[in-house]
Amino acid sequence: MSDAPIRKPSTGHPAHPGRRPIASAMIGLIAGIDNLGNGLAIAALLFTGPLAAGLSAGVGVVLLSAAILALLVALRSTQPNSVALVQETGVAILASTVATMAAGLESAPEGVRIATAFAILGGSTLVTGLLFWTVGRLRLGRLVRFFPYPVVAGFLAGSGWLLVEGALAMVSGRHGLGAGIAGLAAPMVAVTAVAAVGLAGLLVLAMRRSDSPFTMPLVLLATALAFHAGLPLLGVTAEEARGWGWLPGVAGGGFSLPVPTEVLALADWGRVAAALPAMVSVAVLGMLGLLLNVSGIELAQGRDIDADAELRSTGAANLLAGALGGPSGYVGLGMTLLAGRMGATGRGAGLATAAVILGGLFVAGWLVSVTPVFLTAGLILFLGVELLQEWLIDARRRLPRTEWLIVLAVVLAIAGIGFMEGLALGLAVSLAMFVYSYSRLPVIRGRHSGAELRSRVDRSPAASLHLTGAGAAIEAMQVQGYLFFGTAEQIVGPVRDRLEQAGIQAGGDAGAQPLRFLIIDFRHIKGMDSAAAGVFRRIRNLIEAAGATLVLSALPDAVEDAFRNCGLDPDRDPVLRRAPDLDHALESCEEALLAGNGADGGGVDAPLLRHLEAMTGPHPRLADAVAALDTLHLEPDEVLIRAGEAASDVFIIGRGRVKVQIALPDGRSLRLRTMTAGAVVGEIALLLGQTRGADVVVETPATIHRLTAATLARLEREDPELALVLHRILATTLAQKVTLANRLIEQAAV
Repeated sequence: MSDAPIRKPSTGHPAHPGRRPIASAMIGLIAGIDNLGNGLAIAALLFTGPLAAGLSAGVGVVLLSAAILALLVALRSTQPNSVALVQETGVAILASTVATMAAGLESAPEGVRIATAFAILGGSTLVTGLLFWTVGRLRLGRLVRFFPYPVVAGFLAGSGWLLVEGALAMVSGRHGLGAGIAGLAAPMVAVTAVAAVGLAGLLVLAMRRSDSPFTMPLVLLATALAFHAGLPLLGVTAEEARGWGWLPGVAGGGFSLPVPTEVLALADWGRVAAALPAMVSVAVLGMLGLLLNVSGIELAQGRDIDADAELRSTGAANLLAGALGGPSGYVGLGMTLLAGRMGATGRGAGLATAAVILGGLFVAGWLVSVTPVFLTAGLILFLGVELLQEWLIDARRRLPRTEWLIVLAVVLAIAGIGFMEGLALGLAVSLAMFVYSYSRLPVIRGRHSGAELRSRVDRSPAASLHLTGAGAAIEAMQVQGYLFFGTAEQIVGPVRDRLEQAGIQAGGDAGAQPLRFLIIDFRHIKGMDSAAAGVFRRIRNLIEAAGATLVLSALPDAVEDAFRNCGLDPDRDPVLRRAPDLDHALESCEEALLAGNGADGGGVDAPLLRHLEAMTGPHPRLADAVAALDTLHLEPDEVLIRAGEAASDVFIIGRGRVKVQIALPDGRSLRLRTMTAGAVVGEIALLLGQTRGADVVVETPATIHRLTAATLARLEREDPELALVLHRILATTLAQKVTLANRLIEQAAV
């Protein structure tokens, strides 16, 4: 029979080239016999009860479709030894749909019911082929793999339940679980049901004990022969068996096919249109099955397969099969891997399969007439039980409890309400669980006070000391992921707590440091919905009530659009301020704190001696150290240090600002640090004897003091005490930079 997805038999060594035609012929024989039995079972599942008169044509069209699928996929697949099969999981859904249609057309002529059944079957395959081809053409095959796995498992397990119900309908001639069970009260129907259950159990045992591809065909053949041998022993003629429902109510003969013009003329197209949701479900389930099987072949054979090319080639084959009114199908995982193990590495396996199926068409009518009803029903029952076993029972060990409960819910909904309802329930529950799980993920990447997290601006010791205390008025919050209604609320709580700690709101500690700036960094945000934008409006109102400023750092365009749509304007709202990145946001907040306190923020002319005393403490030789330095007056954009040059001096900034930057490959410049009054620059390269690693460019009019290497060497010879004072200044600067670097590393590791 056809494969369920995600079965991964191991591959073997390729056969000798001379044995490849023999291997292909063997695979063709195995797969062909498999498809013959499959065709009988699928047709009997679809054309039962009020549609029984269409059984012969149903078998013919199923087998012809199987031959077309095997032939075209073999010729066009990127995997040469692919063997395509008609897949029964989608047919299980259609069987329920067709049964509902037949019940609604109970008073219509028999020809109308049968034509409508073929229109639904063929229409479903056309929809499947069109979906396959379109998705492959647009190269969207990988996107389908994002379909929730529990829902896929629920679909497959639900298909198994539909197959079980279909087997019951084949035995009783009545559709629906309750009607089918009631039909078992008839003695002959009960005998058929017991025989079908017995055959299904025998197949389960046989397939568990043997993995030979001949096991199932031999069991079915032996069962059919035993049945026909037993009829004379019981004194029962074939006609009596047919009358009791043990054999199909059709006579033997050649195969037949539905006539397309008759289907078009007789079908009730209103009923066909009503079946469109089920057709789409079959198509989506088929696409998932195809992609899962392709993934299994890739894994087992250790080679990449173009999934989009497989979708296109399989889509074309299904379009042709659908035009004839047949069922859909795609590459079979087990048969394809069996072909590889037996050494059939070329396209001969699929071609041989198509040839065997076409040959079987000429005996299809006779096969229909002599195949016991319990045999096809037992086969369908076995397939249903296998799907339930793998995707419902065995899935309990593979899946977490919550995901398995989704599988169970989908199966129960399919069994109790309907397939589309089960589909909707599974998607709704999966979506709800995703929202719940995602909402529990932390969206706050990090929170730091401005006393802990500093900008990349080297300041004077006095300014740094002031920020150590006053920096607590800055709160920097880095957010991450996708912000939506389920996650954005995580930001409001910490903001409210911080304001309450400062005594801004009732019940807080009035002695705590008031919040002046809240920085929210959006660098790691992937997107945001309108509900999350509304949350930030609430945050904005809290900040306004506190008399603080909300700084929006690295604001993406999509987030900015969401803000504007909810009435937040980062450019005009006095409570809001924007910054290109977190470093610039911190820098602007620090400048505001320093300006408000009168501390040196880099724009005030402060004597160099005062800077050095704040750095190293009082020393009688500091004035001599200042006198040993040269003084430079530079304008904006002048280059103080150029990358790649030899290091021959150290600079101490007396007034103004400079920036340390590197040139990127695309020609842009990246700022590494900003240095203000009191900062020392260039000492590392000088002390290590290295070349300059970055450019240093003046940002504002600056007064800069220079210590040359020649001056330092002369003082080491002539005035060791003064040289020691200068070395102490450089060592203190290095210690401060190492401390800052360690703090940044610790913050990045959190």
